[in-house]
Amino acid sequence: MTINPIVDELIAKLLASIPTLASEIDDYDYSLESVGTHGRTPLMVTSSEGLTEAFELLIAKGALVNTTGNGLLTAIHEAAANGHKQIVVRLVELGANVDAETVDGVTPLMCAAAWGQIDVVRFLVGRGADCMKIDGSGATAADIAREKGEDEVAEVLESQMKASESP
Repeated sequence: MTINPIVDELIAKLLASIPTLASEIDDYDYSLESVGTHGRTPLMVTSSEGLTEAFELLIAKGALVNTTGNGLLTAIHEAAANGHKQIVVRLVELGANVDAETVDGVTPLMCAAAWGQIDVVRFLVGRGADCMKIDGSGATAADIAREKGEDEVAEVLESQMKASESP
């Protein structure tokens, strides 16, 4: 992971939806896989904020969907936690790992569960996300949802876990 403070300038422009951004990206001398001073790639930021147009621009310019930032966080973790299903769907279409783990063993499914993003949870489960995975503290996505008071999400996940255990 390369930390490049100039990436922060690009991130600010992405957030501001600068119209000339496409040509400006070509003029920058850095990799789109570099992280800014906050440990996130430009793709991670657009995924977190739900900036679909900027996200698609970065993809068109060659941003890779499984690049990690600080703590091995990825764009799909960011989009899942913030409930940006359209971006989660697109990331999966582009080959994002639905079971990508942070250094603490947290998956995109756990991120979505923690924040009550039930549509994202259902989508990830439907795309094969492992409901049985445990994070570094030994918790599953269902456990995390219950702990955060997201009972409906926990019930969906527990039902899926039971179905997975049945012969």
